[in-house]
Amino acid sequence: MQRSSRDRFPAARFRGKRLCVRLTGRRFSAGRSCGWMAMACLLLAGLEGRAQTSSFLGKVVALPDMVADVTSPATGQILSAREKPYTVGDRVHKGDALVVIANRYDLHDASHISNIRWDFLQVMMEARYGALEARIAREKAERLKAAGSATGKQVAELKAAEQVAQAEYLKRKNLLGQQDEQISGVTLENRRLTAPIDGQISLASFTHGQTVFEGLLLYRIVNLKQVGVTARVPESAFQPWPVGTAARIRFDDLPGKQFTGKLEQILPVIDPLARTRDILFRVENPDEFLRFGMIGHVEVKLP
Repeated sequence: MQRSSRDRFPAARFRGKRLCVRLTGRRFSAGRSCGWMAMACLLLAGLEGRAQTSSFLGKVVALPDMVADVTSPATGQILSAREKPYTVGDRVHKGDALVVIANRYDLHDASHISNIRWDFLQVMMEARYGALEARIAREKAERLKAAGSATGKQVAELKAAEQVAQAEYLKRKNLLGQQDEQISGVTLENRRLTAPIDGQISLASFTHGQTVFEGLLLYRIVNLKQVGVTARVPESAFQPWPVGTAARIRFDDLPGKQFTGKLEQILPVIDPLARTRDILFRVENPDEFLRFGMIGHVEVKLP
């Protein structure tokens, strides 16, 4: 019984693509050659499919514009800006009032600024005496000039020196005045601190009513609507992908879910030991499934 060409050369499948070898018209006796041709086509198609993507391991990290720290601008007592203080886990919107810093000095600071006032006073008095001596020297030179014993150049030089000495005295006088204002507390004011971004409070490092100092970290706010995924690419597999290159990202902890990332940055520094380069993708995370530290698979679509 004669076998048809379809039986002799069955269809070959590769990644959803069907490659069929059909013989029409006349009998074809070189079946072995046709089989080698089919295998070659399948191999080329496989290589082409593999060359379309590159896969790496990636880690979820915070984006710089999605994390904000709120620090104390001055020394003072910290008070809540609302009836129920904000704490870890609360969500805030940009511009929401978080806390109020009631500026005041503690006993140590009050003693310190009172003691150093005498240093400001001493420097101011020395500058005042210098300005007075410069004025006396200038007036004396003007009288000598009228008597013909001094030149106009000498008088001009003494006038310039008097102006410098007077400016130094006024500067020291203003500094002493500022110090006296600090001692009296007339320049202290309450400062309202607001949320710089939308997000969730991940850190609160104070107790309401305590005295905080300038520069102390009060709140850390994190926005998880967008996160970063960083991948370490071997230098042998690296390509200068353009900004915005798409990547498909999957996580074993989230089966059935796939995220899309856009290339944000390629760090120019190469790790000399591992011979790798870090790349960063920006990933939309509207449901906040992704958390910092999660490890996933990043598949970059080649151009």
